[in-house]
Amino acid sequence: MLWVYVLIALVGANPLVAQNNAPISAIDWLSQPTLAPLTEKNVITPQTNTDKVVNEITTIELDLNRDEIYGLIPQEISGIPEDFWTEIDSDTLRQVLMSQPSSNLPSADDLLIRALLAKTRGNIDVMLVRVETLIDRGAVQAAFSLVKQSKIENIQSFALFAKTALLTNNVEKICIKLNGARHLSNNEALQVYCHLHSGSQKIAEINYVTLKALGAFRPTTSRLLAAHLNKKNNNDFVLPEVNLVEITPLDFQMWAGVGQPISTTSLPVSFATYDLRERSSWLQKIQAAERLSIIGSLPGSTLLQTYTSDQVSTSGGIWDRVLAVQALHRALSDPAIDPTNELNTFWGTLQDKRLIAALARAWSARLLEFDTKARNNDFLFQMQILSRPNAFPFEITMERLQTKNKLLPTKVFKEIMNSFKKEILVTKKFGAINTLRAMRLVSKALNGERPAFSEAIILYQEMGLTPLAQQLALEYMIIGQSQ
Repeated sequence: MLWVYVLIALVGANPLVAQNNAPISAIDWLSQPTLAPLTEKNVITPQTNTDKVVNEITTIELDLNRDEIYGLIPQEISGIPEDFWTEIDSDTLRQVLMSQPSSNLPSADDLLIRALLAKTRGNIDVMLVRVETLIDRGAVQAAFSLVKQSKIENIQSFALFAKTALLTNNVEKICIKLNGARHLSNNEALQVYCHLHSGSQKIAEINYVTLKALGAFRPTTSRLLAAHLNKKNNNDFVLPEVNLVEITPLDFQMWAGVGQPISTTSLPVSFATYDLRERSSWLQKIQAAERLSIIGSLPGSTLLQTYTSDQVSTSGGIWDRVLAVQALHRALSDPAIDPTNELNTFWGTLQDKRLIAALARAWSARLLEFDTKARNNDFLFQMQILSRPNAFPFEITMERLQTKNKLLPTKVFKEIMNSFKKEILVTKKFGAINTLRAMRLVSKALNGERPAFSEAIILYQEMGLTPLAQQLALEYMIIGQSQ
């Protein structure tokens, strides 16, 4: 049950948590047995050789602020080297992270989240890129906590602070700060909004009229500000149509403030946590939880809790998935029930295997109670593998998956298996460049370039992450077939 409260620090899903229980910390999250260990000895891989990496990434030594440490998770818990982010400049890192493919394997997503949250040395600009990445992955509460570690004394840091605060409904904090230091933002709409929210109605009205005359606002933003300034007469306002392409976190807050909240379904995933609030409909919560779980920003326990928090009154589409999850959950909760039928329905209904992986982690303890004979059910066996790393002997498990799924060409499969048998003669730094390159190779493999996976596995091993490489190989054999 510990996973029920997981990642609250990452995505701010506290409305789903019982009021009398405090959510566990991100440190506890990283200590969970369902996360793949990084190394056999769980120690930091020392830097012995710096590789000159691919053309798409530039290496640079950063001399400024090298003693600054930013992050939420201590090194001894995260397993991330303290200098992980120091080998790459902020502009290059932004380009690489923002172009990173969204499709990946659960353990690769876990590693990226670890690295983004880990306490590491480096330049403040690199830290702000980490914040942007967390936002883009929907981990907005973590992004809010991380950006607050900067002094927030310039436009760039305040812009991210404001964005995360708006996405996590911490409006009061940004408005108090902005009203006391107007130079921190050149966003005139936010300045008017904050005067209205936590300052002076009169000053807000004067500024709005003046700035509107100067053409400072987009038409949509202008109308929303006008509606907020005249809430008593909102019925007299004809609000514009929602433009999902242009909507900003401020617009999003203002739409909600005039009683017309916008569904986050068609918005970037950074908005999704808004629909995890208690007042959201069950459908909204499910849709948001699925989006966040698929990219590793919400734990399977919270996804499971969302699926099972109400009763289904219809069928079709998303409700078929909910029914399948609820039926399997009931079967797994009762030791006297044979879950085979429910498991087969569940596996066939949930098309995205990353959702299956997330839920397998939530059911890990129960799934692993089934003995060897029960593993004749291939669906159960695959869920057991996804539920916890290193649950079964690696070599025979890989061979069984290859025989069943026939995912990899024989040559590629043999290359991967041989790489785990050979002594690693070349060591590469466990840092941002090699890790992001390995993630990109896995994504390429998931998109059809099967040989790229062999290269990725070797790179993870050269960084000293053999247990993680093994779990990724197992996940790929299961999840890769659905991509």
